[in-house]
Amino acid sequence: MKDEKYMRETLTDRTGRPLKRVRLQKRVELRRLYAAHQPRWRHPLIGYLASVPIVALGVAASMLGRQILGANFFFPGIPPSISILIVALFWGVGPALLSVLLATIALDYFYIPPSFQFDLMTLKGVLQILPFLVSGLFIAIIVAQRESARMRALEAEEESNQRADELEQLNEELKQANSMKDQFLSIASHELKTPITTIRGQAQVALRRLSKLPQDRPEMETMTTTLQRIDAQTHRLSDLVDDLLALSGLRSGKLQLDMSDCDLAQVCREVIEDQRLLHNRPIELTTPPVPVIVCGDSNRLNQVVTNLVSNAIKYSPSESPVQVRIQQEKGRVLLMVQDFGKGIAQDQVAQIFEPFYRTPDAVSSSKQGMGLGLAICKDIVERHNGRIWCESIPGQYTTFYVELPGAS
Repeated sequence: MKDEKYMRETLTDRTGRPLKRVRLQKRVELRRLYAAHQPRWRHPLIGYLASVPIVALGVAASMLGRQILGANFFFPGIPPSISILIVALFWGVGPALLSVLLATIALDYFYIPPSFQFDLMTLKGVLQILPFLVSGLFIAIIVAQRESARMRALEAEEESNQRADELEQLNEELKQANSMKDQFLSIASHELKTPITTIRGQAQVALRRLSKLPQDRPEMETMTTTLQRIDAQTHRLSDLVDDLLALSGLRSGKLQLDMSDCDLAQVCREVIEDQRLLHNRPIELTTPPVPVIVCGDSNRLNQVVTNLVSNAIKYSPSESPVQVRIQQEKGRVLLMVQDFGKGIAQDQVAQIFEPFYRTPDAVSSSKQGMGLGLAICKDIVERHNGRIWCESIPGQYTTFYVELPGAS
């Protein structure tokens, strides 16, 4: 028990101040803020001063009613109660309690027999004035609850404003961190580009020289294999650096698109011809009989189609075809790239366009990749005022859709 009491007494906030002191200071600040929101004439001090004439008016109204109605005036406490209510509504609990006290004394002096004498010290006088006293205290309690509700609302508003400021500050810090990340990726990619190109160039030169030498010694074969691996890995690194540069440029807005009217069907034909030569895979292309004109950057659209077709080839059986279809209708162009591989689980479809994300099947497979291709496709398509999405049934097919506005 002593340990619990000690812990309660020594609890502190983030700045190390005791929580009790922090809460007390917060309440004081809230009361100051609450008072600052009120007009000057509603200051409690003015309420204390105003309660005297207002109660006097209520008592005078009761006396006037008794003179006019005589014995038929049954409720002399109503006008003072109205006075208390007015004071409570405008100036709060403190002035209301003072009004209750003043009205109780006045009613005792003017109405409880014998008149013009104070009779509150007797049980009879207390019982006679008790209903009015209870009603006045009831009014004060209601007003106290009303003030408490206003204080809680003000506290919630201040808390929400504080949280909004903190979130805005955190958001600004995240923006700065994201900007620094993009800047780092851009600088690092540029710095890596030169040594990677140099290493790859030297490996290719060494391969060409080795090919001209006699291959009768066993170490020649080992050296050739090693250089081929260096060339392949540097080629992979070069592609990764290119993707990082493209992603960083697209995200930061520094990579400008060369927008002009281009034939999307012709872009697809060029990509498919290259992919057929590289992979020797059957790729079916279905396009409208007329040119499919869109306003865009043909090089970046070529990059989108290349990524989608190469992914379809990479993650589908070698004997199955890849289908590329283009539809044009009502001012929009729809590109579809479909493969008949393992497919993608529904809970992973929404994540495949995130940078560096790869599905568990892709990670466990022997296919190399960093999960940047689809993220780059998404950025390029969105900068063309289009959208990209995926539909897949595991074990049957996967289809990527790219919707672009047609040229006006």
